[in-house]
Amino acid sequence: MKAESLNSDLRDLIDFQAKAVSSHYDLPPKFFAGFLGPRMAYSCGYFADEDNTLEEAEENKLLLTAKKLDLKKEDTILDIGCGWGSFLFYAVENFGCQAVGITVSKEQAAFVNSVAEARGLKDKVRADVVHVYNMDYPREFFNKIVTIGAIEHMDDLHRVFSKSAPFLKEDGLMLVHGMTKPWSAREEELQGISSEVGEMVKEHFGVGYWKSLWELMEALEKSGFEILDHENITRHYQLTVERWLERLQENEAMLVDNIVPEETYREFLVFMAGYIVGFETSHTLCNQILCRKISCGDLRPALPLTRENIVLHSGKGCLCKKD
Repeated sequence: MKAESLNSDLRDLIDFQAKAVSSHYDLPPKFFAGFLGPRMAYSCGYFADEDNTLEEAEENKLLLTAKKLDLKKEDTILDIGCGWGSFLFYAVENFGCQAVGITVSKEQAAFVNSVAEARGLKDKVRADVVHVYNMDYPREFFNKIVTIGAIEHMDDLHRVFSKSAPFLKEDGLMLVHGMTKPWSAREEELQGISSEVGEMVKEHFGVGYWKSLWELMEALEKSGFEILDHENITRHYQLTVERWLERLQENEAMLVDNIVPEETYREFLVFMAGYIVGFETSHTLCNQILCRKISCGDLRPALPLTRENIVLHSGKGCLCKKD
């Protein structure tokens, strides 16, 4: 009886999270296209220089992610929370990988699959509408897993990563990109003390589970992953949202009442402005963590001796060369 109750509670949680996330992400793709860059990447870019355009920062971030995952043609990738498929298409079109994305947004999955068909890539790219807790793929089917800007919507990171591990081949790489909060703010939250930032996140997204960095790393290690690299990219997210806000304001006439109600437009406007302040004042942080599936006692692979293979150097324009 207890197991059935737990299963029922989990189903209710999955339904709640799916509906909450859907309420945000199932807005018309044309609305998001009104402020995102051409790849529809709804996560932070990477700025080699503060004068980079949003397009350049998007390309840099995709390249950086690919470099950290050491993408190769034979790779099979799982993207948890794939959004509109920016990394899926980047990996397939630039490296020849096979890629599967999951999302609880029907709009996003339909967008990815229609673009894949239009580009003649439906045998290489697909998006499934499935909650991360309900993933069901062949064991050790993927050798690379990525999640970009999705852990913020996941209440139990231990469950997420322990659920993901069996699908990843031994020594396979995983990159986790997401926002966290400083421990002082997280500790207050655990004590039941609410914050304006936390309430704003839940109001806008419907659901939000910002953890601390050490909670994120703990969940990875307890799920059988070895952390190889950590990079704090908070400043990059601030610069990204500043550009989103500029585009949103520039396209107000096109978006309001034609694609979304004015109330929705204003909500996004206020939310972005609030996020810029949050990044500026360290209420919200953003991190990239690279890790690999580890089996204690097995021989270690020959990992690179330096970080040179997973960095982008400063410079003007887009650092979009793969080598």
